[in-house]
Amino acid sequence: MQIDFTNPSLADNLPGTPLQQSGTYAAVLRSFGCETAVAQVSDDGALIGRARIHARRIGPLRIAWLPRGPVWSDSVTSDQKRRALTALPRAAPWRALWAIGGDAAQLRSGLPVARGLQIGELDLTPCEDARRAAQHGKWRNRLVRAEAAGLTVTARPLDMTMDAPLLAQEVAQRRIRRYGALPQVFIERWAETASDSTLMLTASEAGTPIAFMLMLLHAPTATYHIGWTGQRGRALNAHTLLMWRAAGHLAQSGYTQLDLGRVDCARTPGIARFKMGAGAALRDLGPTALRL
Repeated sequence: MQIDFTNPSLADNLPGTPLQQSGTYAAVLRSFGCETAVAQVSDDGALIGRARIHARRIGPLRIAWLPRGPVWSDSVTSDQKRRALTALPRAAPWRALWAIGGDAAQLRSGLPVARGLQIGELDLTPCEDARRAAQHGKWRNRLVRAEAAGLTVTARPLDMTMDAPLLAQEVAQRRIRRYGALPQVFIERWAETASDSTLMLTASEAGTPIAFMLMLLHAPTATYHIGWTGQRGRALNAHTLLMWRAAGHLAQSGYTQLDLGRVDCARTPGIARFKMGAGAALRDLGPTALRL
């Protein structure tokens, strides 16, 4: 087992790389003063995985966070994963307390500090007809009604000045509904770091925006970040239309997967039904564990 640490800016995203393991995410964290490192994991000379580690000091203690990683090759075995995760802290360029969280099938040891969860993933590789057929019938019916509503949909990179009023609507919605999201300064740094790495979709009626969705792009995967809709947008199923248009736009641009984030049927059943109705497959993520 060979583990080599390389310059973070020189490591590309492997297929299936989640947001937290992407190069842009690491660059944003560096802008906040976080240390980042990239470990290339090989066995018998073949690359079997890549791990982006984010480290920060809390007083005298350095915490090394490995979220949703490493990103493994398709051919990696459970034994290789076990040996790599055992060797990774010893091969790192600094001593730290590690917080490691990956997929549910990943073998791990240590003290669990955060529970696992489910996420929804939308496969963008099938053709348009196949992606539409994968939708739940009621979801597809809402899409048909939204397509007939005469809404104007725009898709472009985020413009912090132009889109500030819409982002403020989402912040207000977040406070009312009491759900969490990364702070707006994170979005600002993301857009500054890679200006073409956002996709802002807006639905308008007679020139008035009634809904939006913001995707963060880390090719070949994209991640749903935030969205907002008002009463009129809900009545016209604007978010259904935006999700469909986003998937089509990303598929045509060569993206293979859209990560829809957490699916929690108990706490947010309506959001869970929306994501699953769009055709998303559920995937389990394992707990995060502390280890030296």
